[in-house]
Amino acid sequence: MTFNLSDPCLWCIEGSSPAGIHDVLGPVYKPCPACLGRCALCEGEGLFPADFTCQPCFRQQLAAQGLTPITCAHCSGVVDLFPLDIDAAPEVTPHVEH
Repeated sequence: MTFNLSDPCLWCIEGSSPAGIHDVLGPVYKPCPACLGRCALCEGEGLFPADFTCQPCFRQQLAAQGLTPITCAHCSGVVDLFPLDIDAAPEVTPHVEH
C-alpha cells in the first residue's frame, strides 16, 4: 500500500484535518483545504479545539485561565487568545448547570 503524503485529505476527518497541539487549546483541527477550502476572512488560520463540550464551556475554560478567544466572523475558528482582566473573569460553572 502506498500513500501520497502530499494529499491534503490524507488525514481528513469529516472535513477537518489535525493541526497539532496548541499550548493553550490542546489538540486542534483546521478545515481540510481540499474538502472545505480556506476561509476567505482568516485565510485558513482559524483553529478548532478538539476537546470541548460546548461553546459556553470552552469560553469558561479559557476564562479560568484568564483568556478569551477571538474567533473568525466567517468560520468561527479561534484566531487569537486575548487576556482578560482577571478581576472581571466570570465564575466557572459546570456544563450541566447551563
